[in-house]
Amino acid sequence: ESKHIENLVCLENKLPSWSDEVGGYVLNFNGRVSKASVKNFQLVEESDEENVILLFGRVGKEEFSLDMKWPMSPFQAFALALSSFDSKLGCD
Repeated sequence: ESKHIENLVCLENKLPSWSDEVGGYVLNFNGRVSKASVKNFQLVEESDEENVILLFGRVGKEEFSLDMKWPMSPFQAFALALSSFDSKLGCD
């Protein structure tokens, strides 16, 4: 079992940095996200915070952008994006 743990990738939320310009914490989405939202997030490898594996954020009233790269699959990325919504999604 322990021989497979070396293939495990640990991801964490990228921490925002303080911006005096906006008077708050910000994340750089490189133009992929255009609206502020509590749902916006980035996942990075814990060993390399500049290597963004997943990026999710609001681009319109009911539109979001989702970018991912290996080692994350599209299915995993979509599941994580859905988890950022209210737990009552689709129950109305």
